[in-house]
Amino acid sequence: MKRWLLLYCLVGMLSCLKGQTWRSSDLISRNAISIPDSISRSSPAIARFVQEKYATKEDQLQVLYRWVINNIRYETDSSYYFNWSVDADTKIAATLRRRSGVCENFAALFADLATRIGVPAFVVHGYADGSGNSLNVAHSWCAVQLGEDWHLCDPTWDAVSPGDTRYFFMSPREFVSTHIPFDPMWQLLEKPVGYDSDEKNAFVFNYRDSIKAFLASDSLRQLFAIERRMQKVKGNSRLLKTWQSYNRMNIVIIGQEENMNLYNAAVENYNQAITLFNEFIAYRNNGFLPVRPDTAIENMLAPIEDLLNAAQKKLGGIGRIAENFQYDTEGLSNKIQNLARRRDEQKAYLKKYFSSRISRAAIMR
Repeated sequence: MKRWLLLYCLVGMLSCLKGQTWRSSDLISRNAISIPDSISRSSPAIARFVQEKYATKEDQLQVLYRWVINNIRYETDSSYYFNWSVDADTKIAATLRRRSGVCENFAALFADLATRIGVPAFVVHGYADGSGNSLNVAHSWCAVQLGEDWHLCDPTWDAVSPGDTRYFFMSPREFVSTHIPFDPMWQLLEKPVGYDSDEKNAFVFNYRDSIKAFLASDSLRQLFAIERRMQKVKGNSRLLKTWQSYNRMNIVIIGQEENMNLYNAAVENYNQAITLFNEFIAYRNNGFLPVRPDTAIENMLAPIEDLLNAAQKKLGGIGRIAENFQYDTEGLSNKIQNLARRRDEQKAYLKKYFSSRISRAAIMR
């Protein structure tokens, strides 16, 4: 199921960043190149072109960063919300086609390009304080991994001041002074700061190990991990609360999907069991003809028990994540129990049928 939500945020424009001190990278400047227009609408083609021109991951990454901030225009008319209804591939294609976008587009494009050259990358969502005051802005940026180390960069903020690359691989301690990720893991600090201040929190964790485990997890485990970490860091900002609600909503969505999948699978198990049972009854009503060995007749009922047990187990998992208001688990459970009783009756009948010394035909009457 696609997740959808527009998180409306009261934001200030990124133009408020003018007047800050910027740093530049000589290597990035040297590596600024022109991507042929014929391939500049394709993320895979751009990545291949850069890989052919530059040997090291470091150079390739910096070239791609410079290309993004020089060729994508910041679009101020769409900076008031995050559009979670659009998937990453659609955002990337639109960014390359229009040559413009908001922070989500910049971050998604650069992370995609980095991934295509073999550099692990992640789009980080959070809020930013670019003017030094209390007006926080919903924002997205990137974390990339070179070797064993993770680094932070913000192509959006570097794009609004052409020629500067201050936010490329800025130190985590400096980066967090203006960029607060909703998930404190992406501060890349062993002692994450609080959401509302520079004050350190009590807990300490190895963010490298946490990131490794996080990226190896499925989406549900990731959401639960984010929730746990967010609860450990103090904060009361409206954007933080909104994101936490969004994160919890996604947990519920996945929980509802799990409920649906478990119920449908339980129904399938039950239907398979009832089909086998009906086949047995039809065979019995036909006088156990054509003739089969006793073991073959017993085996007609054998799979039913496993199917019914599997169905009941699936029903037991419904509501584990999200409360179930939609599926009649009690009704299906009663059907399963009823079929189990009928199966037991037939098993008892077969036992009598196989052990009887009198004519089996007489038992059939």
